[in-house]
Amino acid sequence: MQEIHHKKVKIRTFVKEMLPLAIPVALHEFLMSSVHMVDTIMVGHISETAIASVNLAGQVFFVFILMMVGICSGSAIFVAQYFGDNDKKGIQRTIGLTLILAIFGGALFTIGAVVFPQEIISFYTKDTQVIASGVDYLKITGWTFPFVALSFVYGSVLRTMHQAKIPLFVSIFALVVSTGLNFVFIFGKLGFPAMGVEGAALATLFARLLELAILFAVMRFKKSVALAPMKRLLAFPHGFVAKYVSTNYPVLLNEMGWVIGVTLYNKIYAGISTQALTAVVVADNIFMLFFVFFFGTSSATSILIGNKIGARNFALAQEYAKIVHKLTPPVSIGFGLILFATSWVFPRFYGVEAGTLDMTIFVLWAYAFILPFKTFNLHTVNGILRSGGDTKYALAMDIGGIWFIGLPMALFARDVLHLPLIGVVIFLLSEEIIKTAVGFFRVRSGKWINRVI
Repeated sequence: MQEIHHKKVKIRTFVKEMLPLAIPVALHEFLMSSVHMVDTIMVGHISETAIASVNLAGQVFFVFILMMVGICSGSAIFVAQYFGDNDKKGIQRTIGLTLILAIFGGALFTIGAVVFPQEIISFYTKDTQVIASGVDYLKITGWTFPFVALSFVYGSVLRTMHQAKIPLFVSIFALVVSTGLNFVFIFGKLGFPAMGVEGAALATLFARLLELAILFAVMRFKKSVALAPMKRLLAFPHGFVAKYVSTNYPVLLNEMGWVIGVTLYNKIYAGISTQALTAVVVADNIFMLFFVFFFGTSSATSILIGNKIGARNFALAQEYAKIVHKLTPPVSIGFGLILFATSWVFPRFYGVEAGTLDMTIFVLWAYAFILPFKTFNLHTVNGILRSGGDTKYALAMDIGGIWFIGLPMALFARDVLHLPLIGVVIFLLSEEIIKTAVGFFRVRSGKWINRVI
C-alpha cells in the first residue's frame, strides 16, 4: 500500500515538473507550424494548385527544420545534462558548436532554394502550374533559412534551460505579424498589390526576421547565459568536439533519414494525383493541431530525464521513463477520439473541392487511429532514448520503421494492390505499431541511460 502511494507521489511530481515545460513548448511548436498553416489556408482561397505549390515548396523548409531538430536535439542532450550538473561553461560551449553547424546548414539550404528552385519543386511533381507557383514561393522563403537557424538554436537552448516562455512569446508575435502580412500581401490590402503565393512568401520572410531580432533583444535584456561572448562559445576543451559528434551524428542522421522518407511519402501521394497530395497536405495540417501537444510533453520529458541523468540520479530517470509510458496512451487515445469526432469540421476551412474534402476526412480517420502509437514512439525516441544518449538505438528504431516498413508498404499498396489514397495511408502507418513494441522493451531494459557529459 505504501509502495502504491509512493508511485502516485512520483507521478504527481513528474507531472508538476513537466507541465510548466510542456505547455510553453507545445504552444511554441503550434505557433511555428501555424505560420505555414496560415499560408496554406489563405492561398487555399486562390486555388488548390496554390495549396499544392506552397506545400511542396514548404517541403524544403520541412527538411531544413528536421535537420535543425536533429542538430538541436543532439545538443539538448548535453545542455540538459550540463544544466542538471549546473555547468554554465558546458552549456555555452555546446551552444557555440551547435551554432556553427546550424548556420552552415542554413547557408546551404539558402543556396539550394534560391539557385535551384525549379529542380527542387520538379522532384515532387510534373504539374507545370504547381512547379511555377512553387518556384515563386521558394525563391523568396529561401532567404529565411539562416535566420530560422539562429532562432531555432537559441529557442531550443532556452527551453532546455527551463526558460520556455521566452521563445513562446516571440513566436506569438511572429505569428501575429505573419498572419497580418499574409492578408495584406496575398489579397492586396492597404494599397499593396495582390501578390498571391509570392505575398505569402514575403510575409513569412519578414516575420522570421522580426522573430530573430526580438529574440536577441529579449535575451540581452534578460542577460541570458545563452547569449555568451564568442570566446566562451568557442572554448572547446580537449575531447569535447569528438564526444559531441559521436553522440549527435546518429540524431542528425535519424532526422535526415526520417525527412527523406517523409519526402518520398509525399512523392508517392503526388504520384496518385495532385488531389491526393492536397488531401494529405490538409490532413497533415489539421493533425498537427492535435499532435503538437505531444511535442511539448516529449520535449519536457527529454529535459527532465536529461537533468536527472546529469545529476547522476539514474534510478529516478528510469522511473520517469516508465511514468511517461504509462501516461501517454490514455491521453493520446482521448486526443485521437476528438480528432475523429471533428474530422469533418476542420477541412472545410481550406475551401477544397468536395472530392478532396472526402479524401481528407478518410485520411484524418486513419491518423486518429494511429495517434496513440505515434505519440508513444515520439516520447520513446525524442523524450527518453535521446535524453539518455542512446542515439544509435533511436536511429535504428526510427529509420528502420520508415525505410524497411513504411515505404515498402506504401509502394506495395499503390503500385501492386492499386489501392486508393486511404489504403496507401493505412499501409504506410503500420510502421508505428511495430515501433511501439520495439521501443517499449528498450526502455524497460534500462540500457538507454548514459551520462554523456
